[in-house]
Amino acid sequence: MTGSQLLTTTETSLAIIEAIQELDGATPAELAAALELSESAVYKHLYTLAKHGYVTSEGDEYRLGARFYHIGMYVRNRSKVYELAGKYVIELAEQSNEESDFGIEENGRIVTLFDSVGSSAKPSSRLNNYEYMHTTAIGKAILARLPESRIDEIDDRWGFPELTEETITSRGELDAELERIRERGYAINDQESIPGKRVAGVVAEGPNGAVIGGFTISGPAYRIEDADLHQEFPDILQRVVPNFETELVSQELL
Repeated sequence: MTGSQLLTTTETSLAIIEAIQELDGATPAELAAALELSESAVYKHLYTLAKHGYVTSEGDEYRLGARFYHIGMYVRNRSKVYELAGKYVIELAEQSNEESDFGIEENGRIVTLFDSVGSSAKPSSRLNNYEYMHTTAIGKAILARLPESRIDEIDDRWGFPELTEETITSRGELDAELERIRERGYAINDQESIPGKRVAGVVAEGPNGAVIGGFTISGPAYRIEDADLHQEFPDILQRVVPNFETELVSQELL
């Protein structure tokens, strides 16, 4: 097999994995239709992926395998920085008695590494842990710190998919939102990724000013009022996150 053939094979396998995730499980026929491949080609890739534990079958339907969980845990825990972030996610959840997340930007998307829920709160209906930056508080907080050239790259690659009626869907809307974030020092996601979920978020940075990731506090729209979203949540975040940044330095993690 030549290098180009191997690349094509790998890209097809990755496309199948992503399609299974997006479809929340799929039959070979559904995957073939979604990816415009023959069913025989899809079967070959599924066989190899299943052999190595990356997919599993339930009747005719294929789902992602538990091996991805182990890989994800390795990625999350490989860094002492991220491990420390998990500690502060728990603290934010306890102080707010709501849900808290920590996420990072990777390839122009937001990857959630840790989440925790306060004792009397319930976890939200998270759709996935790999989200578009323009739909999340973490993503918008990070975008507000990036140079225009990097924002252009992310825009060109991912665009502005509309997830709810509140989602930002144009560069003009995003630029105006990023300016507001720079002025007030925090970002919000007001039902822009999940209907009924209101979120406030801030970035966390290292001693040289480089963005490490972002922390959020969130809760259901029926309970979270504007004062919570624009005052209480940002106040807690802006009080706790600097402690995380200070501990990064004191432990010499950066």
